[in-house]
Amino acid sequence: MAQPAILPLLPTTSITTTGNNSNLEESDDEELFMVPDMEAAMEEEDRQMLMNQGSLQSSNNNDNGGEVAPPKRKRGRNPADKEYRRLKRLLRNRVSAQQARERKKVYVNDLESRANELLDKNFKLEEKISTLSNENTMLRKILMNTRPKTDESEEPK
Repeated sequence: MAQPAILPLLPTTSITTTGNNSNLEESDDEELFMVPDMEAAMEEEDRQMLMNQGSLQSSNNNDNGGEVAPPKRKRGRNPADKEYRRLKRLLRNRVSAQQARERKKVYVNDLESRANELLDKNFKLEEKISTLSNENTMLRKILMNTRPKTDESEEPK
């Protein structure tokens, strides 16, 4: 038989019989979240059923020339199997949602840190622009003051 799968939020209990007394007792913490692997059990039952049908069909197929008909499929699923699949799907969805939340958190943190870096860089560049603009204005004034002045009374020839 297959090993049980572990699913959360499904406490199980085990029945122990001692002599004529049947006692219902809680199992260990690890077993609280154990769910039997219904898929493996169902596969094994299906395999056995197919083998039994195959042996029955081989004895019945002597009439139709030795052709083996495909085995009939079950129409409905076992309610326990449906519940197991539902719980398994819920667990997968829960894990997937948690992973998506963690990825989003990492993404948002990266965006926030990048935004802070860009704000710092922008502030430094604005300071540099202001400094360079003031220096440019000062150099223009110095340049204007150091140029030789021409006498306006003299006209060029």
